[in-house]
Amino acid sequence: MTKALMAVGVVHTLVAVAPALAQEAEPKVQKIEITGSSIKRTSVETSASVQIMTREDIERTGATTVLGILTDSVAVGTSLNAASNSSGSFATGASAVGMRGLGKVATLVLVNGRRIAPYGLSDGAQDNFTDLNAIAADSIERIEILKDGASAIYGSDAIAGVINIILRKNFQGAQIKAGYTTTENLSDRRTRNVSAIYGFGDVAKNGFNTYLTIEGNKRDGYTTDNMRNLYPDWHRLTPGRSTWDAKSDYSATGNYFISSTNFVAAPGCPASDIDPTDKRCKFDPLPYAGQTTNSERYALASNTRFKIGSDIDANFEVTYSSSFDSYILAPLTTLVSTGNVWYNVYGNKMVGPFSYPKLPVGHPSNPYKTPTEYRARLMDTGNGFNFNKTNSDQYRAMLALEGSLGNYDWKSAFGHMEASADKVTRATSAKGYTDAIVNKTYVFGKENDRALLESMFPIRTTKGKSAVTFLDATLTGELMQLPAGPLSFALGADFRHEAYEMKSSDNVLNGELVGIFGLQVKDTRNQYAIFSEATIPVVKNVEASVALRADKQGDFDAHLSPKLGLRYTVTDSILVRATASGGFRAPNIVESGNGLGRSSVSNGNNDLRRCPIANDLNNLIQNNPAATTGDKALGNGYRATDCSASLPSFVSSNPNLKPETSRSYTMGLVFAPSKTWNFGIDYYNIERKDEIGTRSVVDILKGEASLPAGQLLRVDNSVADNEFLALVKKYAPANTITFQNIGKLGLVYNPYVNSGKTRASGFDFDVKTSFKLDGVGTLRLNLDGNYEMNYQTYSVADGKWNKNVVGTYDRGGQLGAKVTAALKTGNWDNSVVVSYVSGYSANSLSSPTYCATQKVAAEYLSTCERIDAGITTNYSLTYSGFKNTKLNFFVGNVFGAENPTDWRGGWAPNFRTFYLNGTYKF
Repeated sequence: MTKALMAVGVVHTLVAVAPALAQEAEPKVQKIEITGSSIKRTSVETSASVQIMTREDIERTGATTVLGILTDSVAVGTSLNAASNSSGSFATGASAVGMRGLGKVATLVLVNGRRIAPYGLSDGAQDNFTDLNAIAADSIERIEILKDGASAIYGSDAIAGVINIILRKNFQGAQIKAGYTTTENLSDRRTRNVSAIYGFGDVAKNGFNTYLTIEGNKRDGYTTDNMRNLYPDWHRLTPGRSTWDAKSDYSATGNYFISSTNFVAAPGCPASDIDPTDKRCKFDPLPYAGQTTNSERYALASNTRFKIGSDIDANFEVTYSSSFDSYILAPLTTLVSTGNVWYNVYGNKMVGPFSYPKLPVGHPSNPYKTPTEYRARLMDTGNGFNFNKTNSDQYRAMLALEGSLGNYDWKSAFGHMEASADKVTRATSAKGYTDAIVNKTYVFGKENDRALLESMFPIRTTKGKSAVTFLDATLTGELMQLPAGPLSFALGADFRHEAYEMKSSDNVLNGELVGIFGLQVKDTRNQYAIFSEATIPVVKNVEASVALRADKQGDFDAHLSPKLGLRYTVTDSILVRATASGGFRAPNIVESGNGLGRSSVSNGNNDLRRCPIANDLNNLIQNNPAATTGDKALGNGYRATDCSASLPSFVSSNPNLKPETSRSYTMGLVFAPSKTWNFGIDYYNIERKDEIGTRSVVDILKGEASLPAGQLLRVDNSVADNEFLALVKKYAPANTITFQNIGKLGLVYNPYVNSGKTRASGFDFDVKTSFKLDGVGTLRLNLDGNYEMNYQTYSVADGKWNKNVVGTYDRGGQLGAKVTAALKTGNWDNSVVVSYVSGYSANSLSSPTYCATQKVAAEYLSTCERIDAGITTNYSLTYSGFKNTKLNFFVGNVFGAENPTDWRGGWAPNFRTFYLNGTYKF
């Protein structure tokens, strides 16, 4: 079985296995199961496109994580990255992928053909997803990526496609592997990984085989200061970034903010910290600004194959992972922002607008006769007091059995899996902080009592846990002989008991912490399904595959998912295929369970009513040659509150939700004119409706005038607005622009509903060839690509489909492609991978005229309006000439290509990396 699986993987990768090649194979080929079907078959070309990444392909990626391996495929995109997640996100410490731009909840990830428990913390306090960090990368035998919906086979979540990660099933001996990754010009950006595997036993001789693999991965965090000298000059010219590296007014000694035009350095500021231009006391925050997390991850996998009697093959599998992520954080500051709004979940009410207290008259640090705003860095909250950490654990134990019953094959599995995650950090207590300032108990410039600091900035937690127990069974075989061949079938059923809980600490749910959003949910549900599948030889060279699945979950009505596939072998070298299917995603426990709901915040929003005004005002500052760096920074800060605004929201669960549903079509052609050439192209078209979620912020703001009263709240921001206007008048005394009494975004009540729709279409294509070079070796060439034609979302506000956003900032480049050239000669194996992404517009649905709206200077408009195409080249060299040893050297971004200039997003690094690893077999 292992040899058959490896053979299929290699053939599928190199030449996609055309029918002509299948005819020339050995007469007896064992049937195998390919992702997307429950029926074992000898033909590996199905009616749907399946990409297979072998162990050899995986090693060529230079990736040390499953996320890195998967995103090496053009068909898969990053949906969540533990290395770059915001410290404020709900699902820190996890990584996930998606397909077709439909997100991680529409892409089903399997391990050995079955699910693993969702990550303990739901992303955005809504999305349950598979954390790729839970899978040991070196335990993977191959990965199968089904580029078609498969709810009729697997049930919920398989709308955009299925990723099946298949672990090693047999290993004898011992092997150890160690690797080190470093980055050019940024030595702090590095990872170390080590893995070991040991296995023994032979199923045929000993009746069993068992192995255990253990893997560790450590990544170091780094700061913006580490990259300070790498930023290009153009980054400073982009909107809102003219002062990206400016020193902060929140210094250890501090500054008094009398007004936006009157900053005064506090007494005692060291001369070296005084800005010579504006005379303020400054602090450099970049050494404390973490760009990525420190991370440690450990994973193990074990599989034991054995026989029960003479007819039953058994596999007992255990996987476990543990990870720890820690953000780099600076000492906390005094808090002076105004108008904060958040939500008291237990009290079911909005909190705020809340303003932090100024130093009262008589405070030892206030030399003035009026309450005064004091901006300072609380250095005693550094040295580990301020932290943000996430710990997560996950495991799965599963017993899978296979055997025969007469002329039929059967398989069944029983297992249990759990995942937990705890996020721990600090936040500001509205009462504790206010009391410490108003009662004058906090003493600036000194080491204050730990208990006082704890009362001002208490610990808050978010804890989550998911657990799934499952049982499934499938019967397959040939039902009858038709004139064109045997009719094969599969019948099966599965059962899952799911439990999920996620809870923020009580100080969050009570609304005690300023601007912090939480969730509380705890529920269980059962899921039942029956499914059937058949492959029907209609006439010679024409095969139909049909599948139907019925799922019943909790109190929701049963859902039917059908699928029809056709495969027509036109000639020995031409195969035509097509599918039509229905998919669904069932509401998860967060969305429809018995929880109190969630509060959260959406960041980076363009306030359509205030941002144009803020841009006009800020440009009067930025474009004035006399403006100081400090005043420019202040102006950028005022602008950001409207053009990159935060919008708090409260969302309640809804037991009346319906499942998301989809329909998808594919049609493709495989052309293999010879044994060494293969060409494939597949068209896909997916439409998802009844999407579960809240209305998008873009849609809400666009339709603000028609919203029901009280759904979107704006709050008085006149104090900050007047400060902004006063700063503008300093440089433009004749200014008459105002905010026209339009309050800033406060809070939106945005319950879960079935309202969204998305549709996507395009082409997947690949070209593969392999041939021998006399006296040199074997050369393999492979082109994989995706061409997006259409991607649209539905606007509830407008009652119609939004514009196609392919080729815009919302979706990126229309064409993505990857060319691989691999040359194996003797003990040397070389591969070069060139990745290409086409250019795209800087405009988006939320900002259809971004550059003009942001008042980008005329000389930079052409640069701003389009992001050029990007090309990256990677190189891998493997040498296996030493006994029992294999060495690999990988260079990522060989030519040091910079990412295309992105005026809207700012500079993003594209590092040249070096990865060296060695494997030794005992």
